[in-house]
Amino acid sequence: MTKHPANDWTWEDTAEIKFQEWFNDLYGVYSHRCEWFYGDCETEDPNQRKDAMIKWLHSAFLTGYNTGRCSND
Repeated sequence: MTKHPANDWTWEDTAEIKFQEWFNDLYGVYSHRCEWFYGDCETEDPNQRKDAMIKWLHSAFLTGYNTGRCSND
């Protein structure tokens, strides 16, 4: 039986905290990752904004996956 990704999993209480740490972390020497995100997605061109959102979602997913996979808990 196939599990449904929206319903058949247990929420990890630290997921939101870990995401916020990643999203608001330093990204380079003088800026935060969230500033780059907002700048990338600020464009008026819907196709360019869509591409930027897809890239950012992909990055967030991979970071979350690898963080969970490598967790010692």
